[in-house]
Amino acid sequence: MEELKQEEKQEETKAEKRRRIGNLSLLCAVFVLTTLYFHFYDWYILTAPYGTLIAGFFLAITLFCYTDIRYLMRDPAFYLMVFADVYALINLFLIGSDKGAILTAADFLLIFYLANKIRLNDREMIIAALYTGAFFIYWTVDVKGYFKGYNTNYGGLVLITGFFFLIFAVEYLAPRIKDKRWRCALRAFEVFLFALSFNIISWYRSRCALAGLIMFVILYLIPEKVWKNKILYGVLCLGSTLGAVVFSAIYVWLGRMKEVFSVRIFYKDLISGREEIWQELWEAYLRMPLTGIGSSYQMKLDWMEGLFEVHSGFLDILIVHGIVVFTVTLMFALFRLYGIRERVSSDRIAKTAMAGIFGMLFAAFMENYIIVAPFSIMLLLLFGFINNRKMV
Repeated sequence: MEELKQEEKQEETKAEKRRRIGNLSLLCAVFVLTTLYFHFYDWYILTAPYGTLIAGFFLAITLFCYTDIRYLMRDPAFYLMVFADVYALINLFLIGSDKGAILTAADFLLIFYLANKIRLNDREMIIAALYTGAFFIYWTVDVKGYFKGYNTNYGGLVLITGFFFLIFAVEYLAPRIKDKRWRCALRAFEVFLFALSFNIISWYRSRCALAGLIMFVILYLIPEKVWKNKILYGVLCLGSTLGAVVFSAIYVWLGRMKEVFSVRIFYKDLISGREEIWQELWEAYLRMPLTGIGSSYQMKLDWMEGLFEVHSGFLDILIVHGIVVFTVTLMFALFRLYGIRERVSSDRIAKTAMAGIFGMLFAAFMENYIIVAPFSIMLLLLFGFINNRKMV
């Protein structure tokens, strides 16, 4: 009996060491990718085409640290993920598309496959939160969106992602500070961050970032117990995923009425170009819904100059890879999102991370965002933060 207990303890120790290596892999992925992407535009241009490959390398390490071959061979979810990957790859061959597009779908599926398995410990969690959160301060002080080559929408996405992680760090640290004056100072700093976030995102004029920020603030303010309502939470999960596709269709419809429908946000018409892109992509997709149109499609709009860009996370999976791959991805996303409901409904810190996840999903209605590195890895980290918390 004693020998059996010792063997079990040794197995647990080995599993814990492997998990630490897996977590270190994710932290390395964020460090490497942010170093290449977030400092100098020249570095970003050179390395951006390889982002999904770099992310996939680190995700693969994490997968095999958290699971073993025996487990994978018995896991129906793993087979479903592999089926979607193989189906997507076959489609890319059939339609003569660039094969590199498979990495985007494969990475995104792997992120949701791992989302209920990753669990960062307290030290890893605060390091990740502070490091990622520091980019909110960095890109606020060193404004890159206008003067350093970066697209302003990209700048807005860097800012809100950093903001989500920074607020999480404050929420995590505040209860651990015993001195009341320092705790009050930290809360005052948090209020300042909320005000600063709106001001800097307004200055960047990033409307997708504004959408993510508004969703984050709403969910941050709603009490944890509200999330015990399964219907409300289910609507939120469905709205933040499938809603991206519905939103694009509504946006195209509104584009046909832009003569009478005129709303300006950040000195720019709300209907100001996306509707033309999405209308063309919808028309192309509906001719080949099972395979998708691939990533080698050349846009016909004159002002796009042939550049292919979907500008929406979940819509990109549907348009590029077709309805089958999209359905599998949607199923993974909904199961993982619904799986964190009990934790976020009983813990304020988990709720803050959840608000960050949904903030990222809603910002991705108008940018690829969550399906590209390093933001995709950051999305996974937020799931890892929630899995760290104990249910009450």
